[in-house]
Amino acid sequence: MSPIFQRRWVLVTGASSGLGTELCRQLARRGANLVLTARSEARLQELARDLARVNGVETRVVPADLAAPDGARALVATLTELGVPLRHVVNNAGIGSAGAFNDLDAERESAMVELNVAAVVRLTRAFLPALVAARDGGILNVASTVAFQPVPYMATYGASKAFVVSFTLALASELEGTGVRAMALCPGPVRTGFQAAAGIARPGIPLAILSATRTIERALDAYERGERLFTPGLVNGLQTTVARVLPTSLTTWAAKRTMLRLGRAPRL
Repeated sequence: MSPIFQRRWVLVTGASSGLGTELCRQLARRGANLVLTARSEARLQELARDLARVNGVETRVVPADLAAPDGARALVATLTELGVPLRHVVNNAGIGSAGAFNDLDAERESAMVELNVAAVVRLTRAFLPALVAARDGGILNVASTVAFQPVPYMATYGASKAFVVSFTLALASELEGTGVRAMALCPGPVRTGFQAAAGIARPGIPLAILSATRTIERALDAYERGERLFTPGLVNGLQTTVARVLPTSLTTWAAKRTMLRLGRAPRL
């Protein structure tokens, strides 16, 4: 059990798969009651039943499409109507794409900004006042190691995660002394279905790839410690540190070479 999660209600977006499902499992083990949201109600219901049975926690399932312009507002309205007293908000839901921006589907790129950026802002703004009033809880936003340099051939995704990091760090500074925490989690490659959905066949350096279990275990420990920015794994941590000190022109070139090696960039 965890003192900051035990019997506290936690909202997890993108809960039906990947890191979202692992977040739910490990939060339940730490004693959290959970609100699970994603598009797939059937998956959510199955996961919620399993979490309640194994861990003895309470669960609520609220299906929502946060990539839709009114998705976050609808979720907030439903949770307000249910009267769930949230203490932690985990903005995990996200999508990616890979390829030359000129060739990518325009609607998907716009939906990515809505989900990866706008929904994070809307949900944080909706639930933060109650946390500040209670002087308890926090916001955990899932970003990525790609947030620390421009990424040619993943231009929208990289930019969206850069926003999440900047937004979260600014928020954490504003929240000093309020009793409310904020942390950006920047995982590197993780063995989930995200890469396949984004069109990435070979997700990076083998030594940098962590399991979802190890990634989330370390991330929640860091969140409990009150860290503001956390990158799981030694290799991933070194990569992000280097990216933050080297010239942007150099890190952009390196990212472009990596995308070429992974076969996601057109060879002109």
